[in-house]
Amino acid sequence: MKNSKIIGVMSFLAVILIIAGCQAKEKLSEEIEEIADTGIISVSSEPRQAQVYIDGELKGETPLTLYNIPVGTYSLIVKKEGYADFEKAVGVKVGRTEYVEVALAQPAAAEKQKPADAPKPESAPEPMLDSSKIKLSSFAMYYDFDNIQFTEIRTSGSDLFSGKYDTYIDFTALAPAKIRALNKPVKDVKKEDCIIGDAAVATLYSGQSLCVQTAEGTLAAVGGSWQAPPTELEWKLLS
Repeated sequence: MKNSKIIGVMSFLAVILIIAGCQAKEKLSEEIEEIADTGIISVSSEPRQAQVYIDGELKGETPLTLYNIPVGTYSLIVKKEGYADFEKAVGVKVGRTEYVEVALAQPAAAEKQKPADAPKPESAPEPMLDSSKIKLSSFAMYYDFDNIQFTEIRTSGSDLFSGKYDTYIDFTALAPAKIRALNKPVKDVKKEDCIIGDAAVATLYSGQSLCVQTAEGTLAAVGGSWQAPPTELEWKLLS
């Protein structure tokens, strides 16, 4: 009789373990499925430590990387006291990282105080392109070497995105463009130097160059030398 009770208890425990195991597998399967349908949002800003809101919810401060974000479109707002808010709609794709690099602007006090009927001075915008020079007019810039267009606004042909800092410049290749850093001045870079790998990000220091392969297959080199924070870069086409 005693043995029968022990066998009964062991059988009951075995059934419980089987049920628990099935539930754990189902839960793991659901978690894997959830992760498979998510992407990543990476937000950086200049200046740093700005607050990041996704669909109105505070997620943290820059630099900030948010993982396992369900696929979809989100309202992104970056705030910092003393600066104008940055707003953007960010689309999250499966398995992709959406990079958002923000240059926060301070509101112009003079513009706020200017009378509404004050005439605006007529002046031509300063060109970004001067011969083979790229003027780094702001923290963030986009580069389109096929159309020879270097601006603060992303276009359909943009190959690169950059963020400049005091001693270096960070570059991100916008797919399917590719990049590679070289430890030589841009004037000495030749086509054979630019054997492009699969790199999507690179950091450029004074005296170095960056090889760029655009979506259309154009090869270009960009670089420069600086002692203070960089203000311009040299560039040339290699093919």
